[in-house]
Amino acid sequence: MKATLVLRIAWRQLLSRSSSGFVRTVSVLSVAGIAIGVAALLILNAFMDGFADTIMEQLTSIHPPLEVRAPGGYTMTPDDIQFTMDMAERDPRISGISPVLERTVVAAGSSGDVAGVHLRGIDWTLEPALVAGPELEGLHVSPPGAVIGTILAARLGVAPGDTMRLASTDAASFSSMGRLLVDTIVAVRVAAVLDMGIDEYNSGVVITDLGTAAALFSTPVAATSLSLGTIEGAEPVSMASGFTLALREAYIEGECGYMVCDAFISLHGNLFAALGLEKTGMMIVLALITVVALLNLLSALTMIALEHRRDSGVLRAMGASPRTMMAAGLAQGGMIGMAGASAGCLFASASVAIINRFFPIRLESSVYWIDTLPGELDLQRLLLVGGITILACLAASVIPTASALAVSPSVAVRYE
Repeated sequence: MKATLVLRIAWRQLLSRSSSGFVRTVSVLSVAGIAIGVAALLILNAFMDGFADTIMEQLTSIHPPLEVRAPGGYTMTPDDIQFTMDMAERDPRISGISPVLERTVVAAGSSGDVAGVHLRGIDWTLEPALVAGPELEGLHVSPPGAVIGTILAARLGVAPGDTMRLASTDAASFSSMGRLLVDTIVAVRVAAVLDMGIDEYNSGVVITDLGTAAALFSTPVAATSLSLGTIEGAEPVSMASGFTLALREAYIEGECGYMVCDAFISLHGNLFAALGLEKTGMMIVLALITVVALLNLLSALTMIALEHRRDSGVLRAMGASPRTMMAAGLAQGGMIGMAGASAGCLFASASVAIINRFFPIRLESSVYWIDTLPGELDLQRLLLVGGITILACLAASVIPTASALAVSPSVAVRYE
């Protein structure tokens, strides 16, 4: 069986002038339907993947990917800190480690308003190198100084260079009259106001140095957690599971206190699970477009087989084997599928590129965390969708081809 003969037969039956205009119209509609289905699936995946990836980038741009802590909000002892540092240094996937002091405090500014915020005391010489984003790089924050988000700065009425006050109930006590006395109030200078990319952090996080954060504790504390950075390409979730298992085994053997390792993005796992569920549902709905197009393709190939039944009978009478005719029928479905898949992939690629560059999709940042919805078209997914579509078209062409072969050559020629 020669491939050139098979392709010539398939090409002639698809584009023969003897074919009726209705059959050609149905064939064109089959290609268009397949292209629309492929393009819809690819565009949906591009923007859903872009949404999830952008949120993940925003999360990792302001916070290290891994964090070791003692559950229950307990502080870490110096021995536990040293044990964790030694274990992290033995892992080549860890790029750095930095101590962190975290506490919920009350912040007040010049506007007279107060806000409950999450205070994060870091080592400015180590922490910026552990995050993926450039927000903390190049900041020269001399103690007592702090970095806050844009929304919190507007609420407190402060700007870079202004002073804000921080108070913690950790060092509070009650008087004999039952009043709450807060004797630890620290005034800090606002070193920078940053757009951290996520509304939650812009409105409720204060980043300062370790010394300023320690001043708000009633007792000396070395660290409440340890931030771990990872090399490029590392998988934080699997690394966190491995670290937690190793720490648990060390705790059982009495080498350290009970500690766990968390991947920062896993704290927002419900969000990504919801996005995945929404994406799956939308893909099922859009895949029905391709199913309708395949049914249209099935009818088109059936009509083509009926119109060229005499030609097929003559070819078989001249010695063409059933295998050759079957291959020609499959080639027809493959040609239509390849044309539709190629058109759909090209349209999806062009649409995503044009939307990203000229017509960006705007979002409400207070709801979706990001203000622009980017599209990220993955080449591997593009080839996967296109390949599956072509295979589905080949499968759809089996039924009309097998039905045509069921008619003997003598009968096919006799009644034409």
